Amino acid sequence: MRRLIVGALLAVSLSAPAAARDLYLVAGRIFTGDPDRPHAEAVAIRDGRIAAVGDTATIRAMAVGAPPDAIIDLGGLRVIPGLTEAHGHAAPSLPGRTAAMPRLPWPGPTPEEALTAVTAAAKLGPGWIDGEIGPLIVNDPRDWRAALDAAAPDNPVMLRPWWGHGMLLNSAALKALGVSDAVSDPLGGWYGRRADGRLDGRVRETPEWSLMRRRAQAIDPATTAAAYRATADLYAGWGVTSYHHMMHNQTLAEGVRAVELARPRINWSIYGWANPQREVGDAWTMFKAAPAGSANVRVAGIKWVLDATPIERDASMSAPYADRPGWFGRPNYSPPALEAILRATLAHPQQPAFHVSGDAQLQALMDAMERVAPAAAWQARRVRVEHADGLTPALMDQARRLGVVVVANPLHLDPMPDAAGTPLMRARLGERAQTFQPMKSVVAAGIPLALGSDAGGPAANPYLNIMLAIIDPSNPSEALSREEALIAYSSAGAFAEGLEASRGMIRPGMAADMAILSQDILTAPIEALPGTRSLLTLVDGEPAHAEGRFASFRK
Repeated sequence: MRRLIVGALLAVSLSAPAAARDLYLVAGRIFTGDPDRPHAEAVAIRDGRIAAVGDTATIRAMAVGAPPDAIIDLGGLRVIPGLTEAHGHAAPSLPGRTAAMPRLPWPGPTPEEALTAVTAAAKLGPGWIDGEIGPLIVNDPRDWRAALDAAAPDNPVMLRPWWGHGMLLNSAALKALGVSDAVSDPLGGWYGRRADGRLDGRVRETPEWSLMRRRAQAIDPATTAAAYRATADLYAGWGVTSYHHMMHNQTLAEGVRAVELARPRINWSIYGWANPQREVGDAWTMFKAAPAGSANVRVAGIKWVLDATPIERDASMSAPYADRPGWFGRPNYSPPALEAILRATLAHPQQPAFHVSGDAQLQALMDAMERVAPAAAWQARRVRVEHADGLTPALMDQARRLGVVVVANPLHLDPMPDAAGTPLMRARLGERAQTFQPMKSVVAAGIPLALGSDAGGPAANPYLNIMLAIIDPSNPSEALSREEALIAYSSAGAFAEGLEASRGMIRPGMAADMAILSQDILTAPIEALPGTRSLLTLVDGEPAHAEGRFASFRK
């Protein structure tokens, strides 16, 4: 990647004392995110906070008497507030062998192709076999337990879709995970069963996450910590300074300890994944056992998954699926259980975040909120709705009145056509797909909009997601401007977790979280945006990432 770096650069070690060095960044193009002063040339940083924002002459005057290497001449480079990844899924790899699956992500392997891949993996010896699958398998009605038993009778097999909702297990896997045919369905999820009541290998929603956590216990804490540290370093390389971890793969206590062991160089906020068994209140017991966090690691809230997704057709919809007439999806919780969740939410201090992917489920959530408490009570809790797909114009007034914060995922806008050229969401929703994932109208309605990738690895690239947000391949009329997308990825992300008073803008008094970029994302060609790197990422005024001629900032 071509990188343009201009100016005199400060050399400082990441192992410097805890007290942050004073820095003076001048002669740049600074997008502050501050509505009172959105653009500036220079910024002064003292004691890890932003001391002043202004023109180059003013900031140079503040630097009189400072060491020469405390002044960074940006030479016109673009500086932005540190980005917030508002919905991420960091996770270590599960121990085992991976069966090679073709045609991912959409439409993914056929059932026959998947079974052939599992058979080939089983011939390599004992141990767990994992496989990533697509909609053709998740929606196939066969007895998957029997099919996988035939393909790999002696290996535990776990197949999971790339979007994370749905699991297929064989008999060896069920036994290894301690699941018998007598198991009852927990709240928020269910096991598929044969006509005689025995399990058929399908596992959906809450029991999926319980079983994933059982497998993750085989991973030693150092390995998990290394995965989290790698995630933090990857994000810091893009200029992300805050990460919202939707922790699905571990218990909260195990996860917090692993993150603390990782010592990430960025801010890390953890949302514990609700996984009740018999009573709604079970979900909050995880906070009693979890450490409170330390330094830049905090336990922020609790996430509830209220329905699944349109991909496997289990998002709860107000109209039937275009490719399955008469089927509207399904909610994970009954109306009484949903109201119990909301009442318990008001009784606990953790910020609530609700995964919602269907318009009927979103309507049910907001109607239940209004039955349980007045709007002012919900405004004070700053309720997050993750994804908020199907937020129709008719629902936006209600969402604004309740103080809902929408966390959208531009990566979901990728049309992903199949071999015949039909985009996945168009196949599922028909004409509704064009307006199913709004962004521009959410901002116009005065609803706070934050952005996250809902991904891990390269797909989590915020500039890929910003590119998708500003073109919206599904519905260009819902596309954001570059500035709107950048605000949604910075100050709105801080707002989503209740930290807007201290982070998210380049504004006096706020934390010095910012990134010096390899290109100007406000003017660069749209198709070039995913190639953007952060040359220097500062968190509380300290380097979290440096590259190129800024490499001297690294340890």
